[in-house]
Amino acid sequence: MSSNGQSDIALLMRGLREPLSIDEARWERLLRIARASGLHARLAAANLDKATTTDVVRRHLLSSARIAAYRAQMVRAELFHLTPLVTDDFPVIVLKGGAYILQGRALAEGRFVSDVDLLVPNAHLRAMESRLRAAGWQPEKLDPYDERYYRDWSHETPPMRFPGHSLEVDLHHAITPVTGSLAFDPASLFARSEPIPGTPFRALCAEDQVLHACLHCFHDGELDLRVREVVDIDGLLRTFAARGGFWDRLLARAAELGLQRPLWYGLHFARNWLDCPVPSAVPDALPAPHTLSRAAMDALVPLAMLPPDPDFPPSLHVRVARTLMRTRYHLLRMPLQLLVPHLARKTLRRLKARLDRRAEAPTEDGAP
Repeated sequence: MSSNGQSDIALLMRGLREPLSIDEARWERLLRIARASGLHARLAAANLDKATTTDVVRRHLLSSARIAAYRAQMVRAELFHLTPLVTDDFPVIVLKGGAYILQGRALAEGRFVSDVDLLVPNAHLRAMESRLRAAGWQPEKLDPYDERYYRDWSHETPPMRFPGHSLEVDLHHAITPVTGSLAFDPASLFARSEPIPGTPFRALCAEDQVLHACLHCFHDGELDLRVREVVDIDGLLRTFAARGGFWDRLLARAAELGLQRPLWYGLHFARNWLDCPVPSAVPDALPAPHTLSRAAMDALVPLAMLPPDPDFPPSLHVRVARTLMRTRYHLLRMPLQLLVPHLARKTLRRLKARLDRRAEAPTEDGAP
């Protein structure tokens, strides 16, 4: 990445925390980078009523803020419609953005939410699915292999949508893939969960919310817009840091669940990218990655996760970094005896789809 690109990203990260004083040309580029990384509404939240901007810049910031507020309202409405399905026979935990909104977290301001994530005990997964279906929610249509992938190897069911609604519901029974290297019994997540006042839903406790954000960023999920996850980690840590004993509880909980490595990376990049106020004793108390692993992640993560240059296609270095990080993601998600045939099947399917599209494409004279 060029020095100008690094400077732009550093400015964006600073602009998420404090008002900026820059000219309109610099704002134009910064807004493009922020939009490409899904951070434009968060940039607006920190600058709209505080920074000195031109009318043109203010209109862009205001538009981003209003879109994010509208989507947050859609999440509240969706959860309101789901409320009758939540009874006392088993807990239903709202994860990530939906929880931040219902809990009134500061980091929810300007955070775009694309779906509603719910977590229920595995023993009650079918019951919750049945309730959703009876209420009109429809699962995504999948072939038998993909259906099996979700049911046997993943930590969630196929996404469900209500006709006419723009948000989908992702129903989870764990926060790690059941075949993943960091899989653990999620029972204690429910035991330590907290009620969300005024709703029948629950949320993960503070320490588990941080660990889930770290886990989702560095051990689960695709790379697109992943920088937003680091911003979430930073926001959660800033929210909970003042609570007495929080850091000790976080370290103890990470050790209990075997999530020390994703926590280490979450703290590391939140400090490096966003100057997150993490006491130095906290990461020092965690088992650090091997020197080679740390060097590789320090080299690959910025290339793969930070916003791309909006004026140029991804460089070879960026494409290689994304490939390597995606390979890491797959290796952490499934053991080799499952992963190799799974990837082979997916590759063959993509090749077949590509050939089918070519076969259906019209010829130069317009004939099929």
